[in-house]
Amino acid sequence: MTAKGVEQQASGTAVGTAFLRALAHREFGDARLGPDRLARHFLPVHLSLLVRFARKRTVARIKRRVPLGMYEFMMARTAFFDGLFLDALKNGTPQIVLLGAGYDTRAYRFADRNQRSRIIELDISTTQARKRGCLKRAKISIPGWVAMASIDFNRESIPAVLEKAGYDPGAKTLFLWEGVSYYLEPASVDATLEAVRANTHKESLIAFDYAARVPLERLGQVHGALELIRSMQKRHPGEKTQFAVGDGEMGSFLEQRGLAMREHWDDQEMAASFLSDKNGPLTGPVTGLLRFVTASPA
Repeated sequence: MTAKGVEQQASGTAVGTAFLRALAHREFGDARLGPDRLARHFLPVHLSLLVRFARKRTVARIKRRVPLGMYEFMMARTAFFDGLFLDALKNGTPQIVLLGAGYDTRAYRFADRNQRSRIIELDISTTQARKRGCLKRAKISIPGWVAMASIDFNRESIPAVLEKAGYDPGAKTLFLWEGVSYYLEPASVDATLEAVRANTHKESLIAFDYAARVPLERLGQVHGALELIRSMQKRHPGEKTQFAVGDGEMGSFLEQRGLAMREHWDDQEMAASFLSDKNGPLTGPVTGLLRFVTASPA
């Protein structure tokens, strides 16, 4: 049987992300390590019940079934993108665009802090339709300043879809591109970055996560790398990873596409920045292949 892609069914990796966020909220329940109180609403019944009744021993058992460092990475990633989103709201950024929104809940978790920012959620229609249904069942209303627009990133023009959604190319914008780049063809990554470069205010910012390309002979030396690759092949055959950039090459990669890198985090830096306090690490290490980056039009 051929594995179905996200064009035929809602994204399985998006559900996996929601599950880990919900689990982190169950385990920690604080603004830093487990802030997503709404993630549970996007889980199928069996996962929702698992999170609801999870105890310390249950959480530990679940974490052992997740690729090494992925639970920690999801906590760091949530904190990273939450911080950028909240800064944009605080500064009155006119537009926030979620490129591949999945089951992102920031527009709803932080609705009381939004004074004037318009939020546009872009995603494949299958995932977006399921998200609408989940929000409705949870009795979470979609605010008037949130627009949902469906898109196939591998086939459709981002500027054209954004225009229909009411996007203003002359307004300062924060683009959050979370958990998406891995699954796109390189040409689609280029098209996304070109849309940001050519159709945005010079002070706009794009933030995204990506995988570092590592030689095959070194994969076994990178924390959680082999487990992550095997897990993706087994659990999500319809969502193949396609895009990666060599370690240390992201700055020049962006420069060639008319963007200037602003900040960059490797696995150790993200653990130190988002998963530690003055007393040291709050969790274990992050999967070693994964990175964060922010960039603006050059």
